[in-house]
Amino acid sequence: MPPARITHVAFAAPPQLKMDELATFLRDDEGGGAVGDIVRNSAIETKGMAVNPLVEDPRAWSTARRMRRGLTEARALGREAIGRALERAGLRPDEVGLLITTTTTAHSAPGLEALVHELGMGPDTEFLSLGPMGCYAAAPTLAACRTWVEVHGRPAVALCVDLFSPHLQPPPYDKEQAVVLTLFGDGAAAVVMRPGRDGIAGLDVLDSGLVSVPRYAEDLQVHVGDSGMDIRLAPTMPDVTAAAVAAPTDALLARNGLTRRDVTWWAVHPGGRRIIDRVSEELDLPEESVAESRAVMREYGNTAAPAVLAVLGRLMDARPLRPGEHGVVMAFGPGATVWSVLLRGA
Repeated sequence: MPPARITHVAFAAPPQLKMDELATFLRDDEGGGAVGDIVRNSAIETKGMAVNPLVEDPRAWSTARRMRRGLTEARALGREAIGRALERAGLRPDEVGLLITTTTTAHSAPGLEALVHELGMGPDTEFLSLGPMGCYAAAPTLAACRTWVEVHGRPAVALCVDLFSPHLQPPPYDKEQAVVLTLFGDGAAAVVMRPGRDGIAGLDVLDSGLVSVPRYAEDLQVHVGDSGMDIRLAPTMPDVTAAAVAAPTDALLARNGLTRRDVTWWAVHPGGRRIIDRVSEELDLPEESVAESRAVMREYGNTAAPAVLAVLGRLMDARPLRPGEHGVVMAFGPGATVWSVLLRGA
């Protein structure tokens, strides 16, 4: 069978909220001053918020209400992202053989897979729901989608959606929670993957791999609490990630006969300013790659699973890989986990 090939990526976000407006809204709450301090140093200017707290404040909502609203908004944003991706790919919904969905923030069965019917996909379209995995989820989603496409020889769509605005936490806020409030935004990304045949440009998915550092697993966790999603984000995470990233990346490249010098660009998960800085320093990444990660973070914050796919889409548009050139997608998340996916231009 031909290799699975990414042909199109589409990213969608709700209306943007300026970060200084969010900081002002939270300023008078206990610990709210810390949010303003974090915002000023975050390198995030705006982020999408499906639930705008300036219009409707979700902080007193129950977890059930947050989850219901989150699923409604996630389906709407997912429809938008998939619609754009299929239009760009020139595919009808009924030509899609698989819809694979991933979310950490909307827990339900059925959940996002209901989009198969809402979008008019065929009665034989398979669906698969993954998650929750947090920020690294896009990479294993691409890996699973690759396997299906290569086995079945049909087009597939991978959808990642995460929405944090319904899970805005009530005060008091310490520095860690101020970082969480600032960092995470709402977004959706859809990827069209199809069998790679002559005449279809895109990126062949060659290989993938992960490493986890379980001794730091408590430093980044996402759980369902009494007030929606409860996120633990320790300040050690950028250093832990940077220390872990080189060995698995080099191993992934080596088993494909490559070194870092053979990689044209890197789609790095925009997990925060320090994450980008530290990983970039560790791997000596080209600034033109890192610039796209910084731009996505500046405009949308960290949207978890969709974030690195937004970076991938921008890189594909700005610098399409020529046949034989290579790119790497890198994402980091809970359990101190690093995932990488190797791509080749076709």
